[in-house]
Amino acid sequence: MSDRPIRGVFFDVGNTLIVEEPGKHLWEMAVTPVSGALEVLTTIRSHFRIGIISNTVGSGDKELTAVLERAGLLLLIDSLVTSRDFGVAKPDPGIYVEGARRLGVPLPETCMVGDRLDTDIVGALRVGIPAIWLRHQDAGLLPDIVPTHIIRSLDELPGWLAAASGSATTRSTDP
Repeated sequence: MSDRPIRGVFFDVGNTLIVEEPGKHLWEMAVTPVSGALEVLTTIRSHFRIGIISNTVGSGDKELTAVLERAGLLLLIDSLVTSRDFGVAKPDPGIYVEGARRLGVPLPETCMVGDRLDTDIVGALRVGIPAIWLRHQDAGLLPDIVPTHIIRSLDELPGWLAAASGSATTRSTDP
């Protein structure tokens, strides 16, 4: 992992920021934010740039933007990249590199928050950035995948980010 300060935070969408409804496309879902998502994004926004890296099948950047707007989260997001429109999915390193480019923050100064060990966490670890696993109650560990940090709710994230970044970090728009 990099010892550079964290300036950007990537989030997965399904079951990390938005409650996912199995078997439904984004535009078919009720679009309910995960508990604490709005408050946490609002809290960390003054210190970090916020990006989305999402594996999508039938939805791209445009559809995800509309869902984030319906959920009341769009104005808190600085950039996003979807696997459908970019053509590469997590855990491929390329989507993280593109996410950092769009966010305007060097990749080593970012971290990833997600609920899937096999995509969100593995991908972040492969590119050498901190991988924060939002571990839901029924989620089990996978062999050989060790997240940088585990949280049980998004409310735990601001404290970890403050500690990991020295808490004196200020929001930057400079790459």
